[in-house]
Amino acid sequence: MEKIEREKEWYDNPNILTTLLIVFIAIIIILSQAFAVNNLETSDILRSLLNYNSIYIFALVYFIILKTHIGRKYFNFLNILLIIIYFLNTFASILTVFQSFGVSSLMSFALNFIILFFMTYTFMRETRFYKELKLERIPFDEVTNEWYFYTIGILSLVLLVADLIVVENFQSVVLSLFNCIYTILFSRYVFLYNCHLEFKSKKKKIVTKKERGEEK
Repeated sequence: MEKIEREKEWYDNPNILTTLLIVFIAIIIILSQAFAVNNLETSDILRSLLNYNSIYIFALVYFIILKTHIGRKYFNFLNILLIIIYFLNTFASILTVFQSFGVSSLMSFALNFIILFFMTYTFMRETRFYKELKLERIPFDEVTNEWYFYTIGILSLVLLVADLIVVENFQSVVLSLFNCIYTILFSRYVFLYNCHLEFKSKKKKIVTKKERGEEK
């Protein structure tokens, strides 16, 4: 119970984690574009920004908005949009597997799929779509919150090693490292929000039991 309390308090004050995510996302976008300037023509830079960094741009906007009153008010709506973006990213990783089959592409797809699954389970629980789509029937709870987080962390590190083996320049090494850090931080954010929901659920059950006891 003490552990759940600590996680809840951490989530209620998520400034450190969200700030770190904003910093790392901004670094990834800036570095990738700085490296692209050296290898691309001016007309291709914007296209590179949209293609490679589209998910990071949306994530950056997402976490910045969360620091405002509007972001907290429309938190569930923003989460659904984020799920859609990650769904498109996961679909793109499937195409990558067919285009360039290898350890790196397979690991990337597996990582994106688990993140999408974890996000959908966590973020949809507080929306009306959770019941409308009958997501409660899917046995998400058979896998613990910790298992999702540690699996994503391990896959991120394995993917980092696989990328470092095949990279040919310093720029790719730096971007792979920052991508790994971002993925682990983001999965931590989802993990803590899931802890928050579990705390609310347990607290609600305790209150319900007490009310039933008073009625008797």
